[in-house]
Amino acid sequence: MTAMTNTELFDRLGEPGRMQRLAGYDLFHPGLRTDLDRIASHSAGRLHAPVSMVSILLDSAQLVIGRHGLPDTGTEIDGTPAEWSLCTQTVLAGRAYRVTDNTTDPLHADNPVLAMAGLRSYAGVPLIDDSGHVLGAHCVVDVTPRHFSEAEIAVLDEGAADVMRALRQHLV
Repeated sequence: MTAMTNTELFDRLGEPGRMQRLAGYDLFHPGLRTDLDRIASHSAGRLHAPVSMVSILLDSAQLVIGRHGLPDTGTEIDGTPAEWSLCTQTVLAGRAYRVTDNTTDPLHADNPVLAMAGLRSYAGVPLIDDSGHVLGAHCVVDVTPRHFSEAEIAVLDEGAADVMRALRQHLV
């Protein structure tokens, strides 16, 4: 993928149909957060990764709505700008996205979030709703360079299916 301007990024992520679908979920329900944290923990354990997340991408921000291995900030949901989120690339691609070593990856080498956190590798799969909209991503992140296999992507796909089942229980 090539780098996009922020305007192009926000236009693609802010597509009205996708945003309407996101608005249909109670993303702040405490029961949902508990379920998604459990799914993230399960994926991290199966893939021996220190960090796993479930994120939703809005037009300009990534919201982390489930997590394992990230510090608790004391808020219900954490977020980062969409242009710094690796999950943004997963959402835009609509398929699995991998980064073996972000420090040598031309698209991510200058990412301040990854540099501050010391994160090096990423594998994420899209969260696709029943209407075909890509709402977010389920991912794992590691502190060392790592190649993620197809079998490991399949584990993330299983987790993403569990995430979508949990989200469907929280339609408003």
